[in-house]
Amino acid sequence: MKMANYKINGSIVDMTGDGVWPHMSAEIRDQLIAPFFDVDWKVHDISLEARDKTNDAALNDAIADLKTHKAAVKGPTITPTMDETKKMGLSKKWDSPNGIIRRAINGAAILRNTIEIEGIGKFAPLMKDVTIVRQAVGGIYGAPNVPVPGSGKIKVIFEGDDGSTQILVDDRKVDTGVALLTTETDSSIRDYAHAVFAQALAMNKSAIFAGKDTINPVYDGRFIDIFNEIFQEFYAEKFKAAGITFSDKVQLIDAVVSKIPQGKMNNMIIALKNYDGDVVSDQVAGEHKSLGLMDSTLVSADGTLLADPPHGTAPDLESAWHEKKILLANPTAHIFAYAEAIRHKAELNGQEEGVNLAKKLKLAVTTTIESGLKSGTLTGDLASDKSKSISGQQFIANVRDTFGKMIEKV
Repeated sequence: MKMANYKINGSIVDMTGDGVWPHMSAEIRDQLIAPFFDVDWKVHDISLEARDKTNDAALNDAIADLKTHKAAVKGPTITPTMDETKKMGLSKKWDSPNGIIRRAINGAAILRNTIEIEGIGKFAPLMKDVTIVRQAVGGIYGAPNVPVPGSGKIKVIFEGDDGSTQILVDDRKVDTGVALLTTETDSSIRDYAHAVFAQALAMNKSAIFAGKDTINPVYDGRFIDIFNEIFQEFYAEKFKAAGITFSDKVQLIDAVVSKIPQGKMNNMIIALKNYDGDVVSDQVAGEHKSLGLMDSTLVSADGTLLADPPHGTAPDLESAWHEKKILLANPTAHIFAYAEAIRHKAELNGQEEGVNLAKKLKLAVTTTIESGLKSGTLTGDLASDKSKSISGQQFIANVRDTFGKMIEKV
């Protein structure tokens, strides 16, 4: 007996991107999601063409909807170089939509998770189910970095809004070279801590913060002090009830990074500063298999979540679509993004059944790949025999069949 489509209350925002991915988005929504879920999608085209044509109103409108509905999926997008700006005939060089979205929703944390598939040959086979959380703001991003013109001293003076002044650094001896000033705010660290702990509870994973307080006791120490404050006040009892933990000490980042490929950080959330997380998340992706088998989410302290596949737009696959209407890309991470947006919206609504169905949709994806490893029916990036590889459309159809059989047994 066919089950009625499960209705997700409210709306979910869908920001479709560039290249083949708007077509992949439509395929996933129409062929995989629609047969099982009743979702009111607020679809926004945020491609470069749409942004340029509307003077970025396309992106701003999507962000406004995200602020309202607090759950979204975003397709891969292009941040153009100057050469691409000229080649595409754009009116200007548009900034990264990811950065604009992070600032607009006060994004606090970016999570990257390994998508675990039995039988996939990992480059670090002992590593499993690792989540790297990167601070979404602060650190070196946007920090003043300037040339030092000669031998002398650098002085840093704080001028308060109340007119007071204080010398923070007075005698830093320097020579010809460069200087970089990074800053953090207590409020952004607090938001980051809330986002990390909320996701740890949602994922039922223990968490740590990794830094280098032996080198930067004040800077990195501030993170752990605020993390501990937030944890004790808001999350300690919830973590205890869930059977998960948070360490009250800074874990040295070099030790943590060395343990990841050894399998000693499995099933853990590793929270890092912005730049550290930027680097380590890509390292973990490389040790795992590829960005195509990772999922990624941006979360805010107020519970807003944007899920997006972490890979690029794959321009080399566009000709197959334009010439034959074949989607050659592996849609795994993109499907995960849709499932995560649905899961999060259902969780916000208190719809436990919706949460469980979204998790089963993710399981259907990995089960389909595991079956494909045995039968040879895999997308080109995973198939050992490329001549027998299947299209993205066929993969989506296979996931639909797998998911349908899974929920019929419930």
